[in-house]
Amino acid sequence: MTDPHQLERLVDDVLRKQPLRKAPASLEARVLARIGQHEALPWWRESFSHWPAAARLALLIALIVVAKLTLDVVVWMFSAPTPVTHTVESSVTWARSTASTAETLFNVCRSFLEVIPAHWITLALAFAAGMYVLLFALGATAYRTLYLNK
Repeated sequence: MTDPHQLERLVDDVLRKQPLRKAPASLEARVLARIGQHEALPWWRESFSHWPAAARLALLIALIVVAKLTLDVVVWMFSAPTPVTHTVESSVTWARSTASTAETLFNVCRSFLEVIPAHWITLALAFAAGMYVLLFALGATAYRTLYLNK
């Protein structure tokens, strides 16, 4: 019996001949109760794809309006307070000022990094990576302890 197909057919035949088993009554009751709870959920508690088309369209329109208002507020915050019309010259001046500030900030960061020894930076990055892995390990342990051991 070295042919894998023969073995597969044999196992399939043996498994098909097994009698069907009924689920325990307590399991069946819990499953049916959970299905009933899920069906009783209101539409807004379902996933987005199960929402009515009108509700999905309304949410899409609301999100577009919020995005537009957010962009308008950002533009308003960074625009010059004087005249409403912007000239090319004021835009170029603003861009140069921003670039100069960014360059100064970059130079300050670079000078700090030149002062700190390279092995300290490597150790700090390794420590941060270790803490990141530890965070996920603790999260997985907490999940398994709280939710899977019931």
